[in-house]
Amino acid sequence: MYIRSFLLKTVVFLLLLLVGCGDEGLVDPHGETTLPPPDTTGFHAVDFPTATGSAWTYINVDTNQEFTVRVEGTRDIGGTTHRQMTISALTTEKPDEFTLEAVDHLSANAYYLRLDTDFHEEFPYPLLATYFFKTPQALIESAFDIVLPLDNPIYHQKHFPPRRLWDFPLEIGKEWVVFEKAVGIPVTVTRYVAGKDERVTVPAGSYTTYVVHEEVVYGDSPEPSAFLISPPAIYWIAPSVGVVQYRYSRYRATAELFSQTFALKSVYLPE
Repeated sequence: MYIRSFLLKTVVFLLLLLVGCGDEGLVDPHGETTLPPPDTTGFHAVDFPTATGSAWTYINVDTNQEFTVRVEGTRDIGGTTHRQMTISALTTEKPDEFTLEAVDHLSANAYYLRLDTDFHEEFPYPLLATYFFKTPQALIESAFDIVLPLDNPIYHQKHFPPRRLWDFPLEIGKEWVVFEKAVGIPVTVTRYVAGKDERVTVPAGSYTTYVVHEEVVYGDSPEPSAFLISPPAIYWIAPSVGVVQYRYSRYRATAELFSQTFALKSVYLPE
């Protein structure tokens, strides 16, 4: 009886493992575990590397400042296994100085920390990590960690709603909502695929890329003419590599355009 019960539990566990694990071993909350057929066109989830151990170092093309993002470890968020992407501080010539202008723009142009229902205007705190999961249909970011000047400095906050950073497959003309906030001052972030096969040369090499634009509409009036629209951020994404270059204009619409470009300096992708 004990052996039969043990075998039954083992079979149930294996079945749950097979059904519950999606792309790259992550728990798939929607049961969408079927990878796209290899003969379909477009940029698919399998083309966007997210395996544990992956690392990308970016350099500011104007200031030569650098930062590195790494996929390392997992964390349960709302019952779903998420990968953790850690984010280093931006290098600076001044010791003991935090420089935050780059590391919070790979996702939704710096809209992170919320106070009450609205985003913190200047976001003066270092972004330490983000948490995401990937299915064949999308890469979703659900939470993040920041460093606060407190006795217990690590502050963990969930996105509400989660952010659909990438919608697969990427194809010319495709558009999707990254996230939309209706409570308080409304904010809508959208991305759309504006081009493909664009050749981009960065310190890490030369890549053929898809070009994705991101637009933020920040509305504090029911009149569309009063909405503030940020200049679009632009991402160049290469299959099997990820984001090889991105440019953003800080933060929302401003009287004076202030943009920065970060290029991929090096990438490590485990076998």
